[in-house]
Order: sequence, then C-alpha cells, then structure tokens
Amino acid sequence: MMPELSCYTTALVDHLGPAAADRLADSVRLRVRLDAPDGVLAFSHHDRVDGGSLAYASTGDWATARAALAEQLAEHDSVIVVGNTYHLPWSPQHLSQSVAHWFVLRGHRDGRWRVSDRFDALLPAGQQRPFTGWLDDAALRTALTPLGRCAPHQHNRDVYALGVPVEVGDPDQYRWLRPGGGGELVWPGEWLHEPAVVLAAVRDRFRADDQALHRHADDLWAAARHHCHRLTRRGEPTLATAWAELPKALRFAADSARRGRPRPGVLTGVFDRLIELTTRTEVYR
Repeated sequence: MMPELSCYTTALVDHLGPAAADRLADSVRLRVRLDAPDGVLAFSHHDRVDGGSLAYASTGDWATARAALAEQLAEHDSVIVVGNTYHLPWSPQHLSQSVAHWFVLRGHRDGRWRVSDRFDALLPAGQQRPFTGWLDDAALRTALTPLGRCAPHQHNRDVYALGVPVEVGDPDQYRWLRPGGGGELVWPGEWLHEPAVVLAAVRDRFRADDQALHRHADDLWAAARHHCHRLTRRGEPTLATAWAELPKALRFAADSARRGRPRPGVLTGVFDRLIELTTRTEVYR
C-alpha cells in the first residue's frame, strides 16, 4: 500500500520502488528558511531519496517532449512528469486551480500513455483519489500544460521537491524529471533545522502574519504527512497523532483569520504540544 504522502513524494516512491518508502521515512525532517527578501518561507521536508539521480528537464515544443518521454520510457520503467491540476480530470482542482502535480508515466504504445497517480488525500477542493489509466497524446499534452510563473511559495515547493534546492526548468514549458542528476543549487540564505527550533519559528511567524499562515498551511500539511509516515514506522503513535492534528488546527486558524477572528491560541497550543513531544523523543536524533 502506498503511504499517505504529498503528491511529490508519492510520485517519487512510485517511481523509485517500494524500498524508497523506507528510505523516505529515514530521511524525513523539516528545514525552514525565514530570511528570504520577499518574506516568503521555504521548506525542505526530507533528504534526497533518489541518490541524486533525478533532475528536471523541460522544452517548449510538444513533439520534442513526447519523443524524450517515449525514449526515457523505453530505457526505464517509469517517468515522473509535472502535471497541471487544472487539466487533470481526476483532480479535485480540475477546471478550478492550476497547481503543479507530479504523477508517473509507466508505458507508451500506439500513441497512448499509461498513467499512474497514486496520490490519495482529502484536499480543501475535495477528495483526490488514485488514478491509473491511459491517456492519448492530446490528453497527455493537455495534462502537462505548462503552469507559467507561479507564486513564490508554490515555486519553492518545486525547487525543494527532491529535498535539496534544484533548478526547476522553465515553467512556461513542458517539464518532467530525467535520469542523470545535475541541476543542484547552493542553499540560499540561512536555514533552521533543529526540530523544536523550526516548529517554534513557524509558530511565531504564523501568529504574527496571517498571510504566512494562509500561504504555508499546505506546506505544514505536507510536513505532517511526512512525519506521520516516519513516526508510524518508528513506533511513535503519540507524536504521529500530534502531527496529524496540526493541519486541522492550521485550517481552523486560517479560516478564523479570514473571518476577522484570529485564533493565536489555537496555533500556540498545537505547536507547543508538538514541540514538547518532539523534545522528549529520540526519533529525530
């Protein structure tokens, strides 16, 4: 069974094979950058689990992209591609919101592509169910419609999707991940990495800045999924439960703030509980 992860890590595990789920569990941690000039936070959720073998590829020409994907599939079992949720019929954001979404190609014949998207989650837009099926060339081209320039916090998710900063290619072009590695960037700015320090810093930023809470609630949702994956495998159910409560509290606080009724106590309570439990456990050491 595929663990409950983000769309990025779901695709990574699907592409790399079942052993990658254990590597991911061992590599999960949370880093945050607070000092970006635009004030937008950046998060890194885990160390690399692909052995440095993957890098983004991109092209503005569909015929070139199609040929490259077919060639890669002929040499390898699968390819991770960067989809656009607005154009994915199986996404709850279909025809409503354009967000980068990784899924996997697993076959190609007679102008048709076998798709594997094992991401399963209840999202604000609705339930995302796993999808397996075939798309013809035209449907795949539409599914991979370039997203164009996106908000900085969404761009950061692409940059750190492999765990370290990498060059993401041109967002105005079709994109996928190719073997061969390369494209790693220098870590910009200063990053916090000690678990309790990270949680306290994010708590304080969210309490002081409603916009940061709205922008980054999804980043903490992904962090909660990753940490629950690690903690469940490490036999730490109490801390896993505390992480699972975090996204609910953040969404409640964000909704309250939108209505003009901020709930800083909710943020303090859920983060402080996580900090307390994290400080007492050896699982991150």
